[in-house]
Amino acid sequence: MKIRPASRRQQARAADPGRHYLRATLAWTLLLYAVLALALAGWLAPVWLLPVVPLVYVRLALALHELMHLRGAGRVPGFHQLAMIFDTPFGLGYREHRTIHLAHHRHGASPDDPEWFQIAGSHAHALGQALIVPERSAWRWIARHGLSRSLALQGGLRALAFVAVAALNPPVFLTYWLVLRLAIGASGFIFHHLLHQRDGQHGTYALPAPRWLVAIGRRVFGHEPMQILLRHREHHLWPGLRVWELPELPPTYVLPTRAAPVRTEPPSSQAAPTFGAVPRLEPHP
Repeated sequence: MKIRPASRRQQARAADPGRHYLRATLAWTLLLYAVLALALAGWLAPVWLLPVVPLVYVRLALALHELMHLRGAGRVPGFHQLAMIFDTPFGLGYREHRTIHLAHHRHGASPDDPEWFQIAGSHAHALGQALIVPERSAWRWIARHGLSRSLALQGGLRALAFVAVAALNPPVFLTYWLVLRLAIGASGFIFHHLLHQRDGQHGTYALPAPRWLVAIGRRVFGHEPMQILLRHREHHLWPGLRVWELPELPPTYVLPTRAAPVRTEPPSSQAAPTFGAVPRLEPHP
């Protein structure tokens, strides 16, 4: 396994990575709001939503993923707790999404995984499930945990905002919503189905993409977002490490179902990963 030295920028982030991702998620969310506002006001042609919304969403989602591993809901501002991008009137907030994601790490690619519904099955089935993730996740959460006061208040605010913004310019908002939901569905399909199932076998696999496609992805989405995809197996082994700290596993290495790390530091270039019982990943206070 290869371990590359961190760049100066990465070393600066390492001092307080949570703060970096708080700023990044805020910036990408506000940019998404700005693009939508310009389109709703007629100052931006709706056709521009087709390339811009997916690009911004992917950067936002990957930064949010890193933030969820660093800070619990009590350590992020109320703006972040809402997790509102007008993707659904029936969605969850930061606290619920983080709990679901940590459970995904505890039960990775097994029937107990809360993301199992978009991991298992055929490509068509998984894609269909990924396209309705916001609503299905909310329904599953409420069915299992009930509707808490905080979720009811935040959910009500998200629903009101969704309806109010949609009413400003329904045709343009519909364009935004369709493009965003396709981006969410495609992202979920890649992150959960393609990275956790291969030929009917479940686990955590390398990204099934040729080098030329990865190179294009780096140019379009940036180096760090692509590293999050490329080091997904490593991330499941060492979820406490940031993406630039993760070692590189051999391309053929498969992380088995329910396997989890027993170490918190990256191994040496000669060491092989070791596994043990799945640890309990408690949310940070």
